[in-house]
Amino acid sequence: MLAAMGGQMSDIVSLQQFTTDIQAFMQCGDVRTRFFEAPYPVTTTLEVSSLYDPRLLVEITGIAEIPKDRFVLPNTAQEKHQ
Repeated sequence: MLAAMGGQMSDIVSLQQFTTDIQAFMQCGDVRTRFFEAPYPVTTTLEVSSLYDPRLLVEITGIAEIPKDRFVLPNTAQEKHQ
């Protein structure tokens, strides 16, 4: 989705990670280092009792700031703005 809007992983400025097992999650190491370079996005990790699907162990949401010169309005939004 990020790439479809002209974004890059380096545009992500904030992550929220929700896990049902914080100990298992932390044993995986700093996952951010696999996908990001310093400076890393601000990250909040929370342990929750469950997620919307009981099979899920982790849910991650992110906020990105895509520079205006790279931003591409999604096709569905373009149709609505014509």
